[in-house]
Amino acid sequence: MPPDAEPIPVVMTGRSRKVLGLNMNLWRLAIVTGIAQFSMSLWAWEFSIFLEFDVGLLRWQIGAALSIGTLAMIIGFMASGIISDFIGRKNTMVISFIPMAIGLLGMWLNPIWPFVAIEYGVVYFGWASILVITTAIPADEIQADGGSNSARTFTMVLMPAFLVDGISPVLAGVLLENGYSASFLHLIASIGAVLALVATFAFVRESLDKEIIKKARKGPIITIRGLGKNFWKFVIGIAGCIFFLRSAFPYLGNLVVGEWALTDAQYGYAWAFYSLTSVIVLYFAGTLADRNVKAAQIVALLGNAIIALLFSVFQGFWVLVTLNIAWALPVALWIGAENTIVSGSVTEEKKGRALGTYRYATSIAGFFAFSFGAYIWEISDSLTFLYQFAGIGTLLFIIVMALALNSIELPDRQKEQKGLLKASTDVLNEDTETS
Repeated sequence: MPPDAEPIPVVMTGRSRKVLGLNMNLWRLAIVTGIAQFSMSLWAWEFSIFLEFDVGLLRWQIGAALSIGTLAMIIGFMASGIISDFIGRKNTMVISFIPMAIGLLGMWLNPIWPFVAIEYGVVYFGWASILVITTAIPADEIQADGGSNSARTFTMVLMPAFLVDGISPVLAGVLLENGYSASFLHLIASIGAVLALVATFAFVRESLDKEIIKKARKGPIITIRGLGKNFWKFVIGIAGCIFFLRSAFPYLGNLVVGEWALTDAQYGYAWAFYSLTSVIVLYFAGTLADRNVKAAQIVALLGNAIIALLFSVFQGFWVLVTLNIAWALPVALWIGAENTIVSGSVTEEKKGRALGTYRYATSIAGFFAFSFGAYIWEISDSLTFLYQFAGIGTLLFIIVMALALNSIELPDRQKEQKGLLKASTDVLNEDTETS
């Protein structure tokens, strides 16, 4: 990117002083998000393996458990988006760690059917809120900053989370190989959730201006039409892709440990390569996505579809490592493009509800996708076939996504910044003339 393409801050305040594209409040959020990620990454990567081999669930029960988690996330997404617009981002985030800690503790104490599925759902209800807030706070900061480099901001705030996501499975793999049970990981994770709650309360600052909160409270609690046509076009366009991808990827651990005959520790080590590669590519991917968010979204979906197909063709530990490394770039592009499009489609007082509603709507697709994937796995008795099916289905729905994106109008951030800069310059000139 040429030097003159970099945005010029209108006022040099604490909010506009940045390191690697993030101001200090976003770095505090990023660090807290990393702590929160530990409480999920330590165990979530092998949860379906845990259900199959430790708890001894049948395939339909595994699918049902994952669907219960998704249903809890659907409720959590909608609730947290609304609540965060009305009571603020920080308060919502603090509250969200409570069900996470309770659910994880329950999974350690009582990992039997059907309680383990309910406990899993309680965890994901809280986690859904964390996911919304970790996009809502950057959206607020981007809005206050004139909309500059939005995709890069959304990706970079997750850098510590991806770093922790890379280290945690390695730590978990070491513990498992040394005789600790998978259920013990849930106890450690519950402690991590409590630490994240304390860190959020102590270090994260509220990003939503009080006037915007007042404005949000005057409007409707639930807004559907108010989110606009562009928002719903994007949701409808991407729903099919999400359905097919989520019908397969939650069962990656079962594919690797079951049909590939690798160990769960090897799966954890390979997952670490994905997360650590993500840390490296986040800044580059976010900058790239900012140049053309629509193209970035298509490339991200195409990359995920190809990865799914490759999982159905090749196998082995180093294949798994290679595909996990390759997977990092399309996921990073997806994060930046998706959040930019969603938050850019609505006004400032609706961003929390937009991000929550988006995840709510797409999670409905995931809710049915988990059970659909389990059904395909059951009748075909092959996860390899499931990945072939999911990859081809995603490729077909990318066409729908392309048509939807072509009809979506996004705000011109560069024009907004020039307008803000011009307004600031005019004020300075008026002050000079007055003096």
